[in-house]
Amino acid sequence: MLSGDRLGMRSRLWNGIRLGARAMVFDRLDFRFDTAHTPHGRRELARLIEDVFEIDVTPLDRLGHDPSVVSFGWWDGETLVANVSLYERRLRLLGRDLAAFGMQSVATRPEWRRRGLFGDLMRRALDYADARAELVILGTATPEVYAPFGFRPIREFSCSGPIVPTVEPAEARLLSLSDDADAALLRDLFALRAPVSDVCAASDHPALFMLKALEDEDVRLLHLPRLDAVVAVEASEPGGSGRLVLLDVVAPQIPPLARIAAAVDARIRFVEVQLTPDKLGWTPAEVVAEDTGYLVRGVWPLDGMPDSVPAMLTSMVI
Repeated sequence: MLSGDRLGMRSRLWNGIRLGARAMVFDRLDFRFDTAHTPHGRRELARLIEDVFEIDVTPLDRLGHDPSVVSFGWWDGETLVANVSLYERRLRLLGRDLAAFGMQSVATRPEWRRRGLFGDLMRRALDYADARAELVILGTATPEVYAPFGFRPIREFSCSGPIVPTVEPAEARLLSLSDDADAALLRDLFALRAPVSDVCAASDHPALFMLKALEDEDVRLLHLPRLDAVVAVEASEPGGSGRLVLLDVVAPQIPPLARIAAAVDARIRFVEVQLTPDKLGWTPAEVVAEDTGYLVRGVWPLDGMPDSVPAMLTSMVI
């Protein structure tokens, strides 16, 4: 049996070896800041995301990248092996516009994991964000990975209930982001969009919204010309079952939910709203707590709000 002194010596020796190995890794690699807007940096980031998450972000080369993205990366020669990115989020919370960063593209190639790269990049990115904003927000299926960095979950609620559509003709047209004219229409509406809620809403650059629509086969984008709006809905035939699941509304002025339902299909009699509903002119019959995977670090103004004030950020990001 090893004595306490010998156990302590072995532990210190092992920690020294581990720290030395990590130092050798950092000596071998190059840290580069804000390469996501260079042609090679953009290609390497797209390749890393494709390899780690099986998500193709190259359609944004045509549809438009978010110019606010700032990247932090470790490189092995000309290969990006680990990355953390930030992007500006335009949040409306309790009637106030809040400066915030979203965190995205957190990825490390498998052969480079458990060498301290992720923790190093997180610290660099959070130092950058903390000096410029009150809040950092991210979506994840692994919240335990981010808890050591001060991230915590937020409470969000979906709403549902009956709806009586207004009496006016249906007019919904399915948009295709492979059509340049449809993509331009959506970008134009994003440039003019109003926050979907004064309680809790995001009005970000359209890049992640478009990527979500392309990657998620359950999402459809419908143009409602009379309302000057595009709505994101679930892919089941709108109105065919008498039910509508509303994911987001992009419009200069948020129309009432009854008019949205009429424009999509007059047969709709029940809606589920995965947004904060205060601007929709509709009172839900049921409010259900949802685990959306959103985590925050910093001031979250809705902390402590009663469940009677349901809030949910759009899921139209990826």
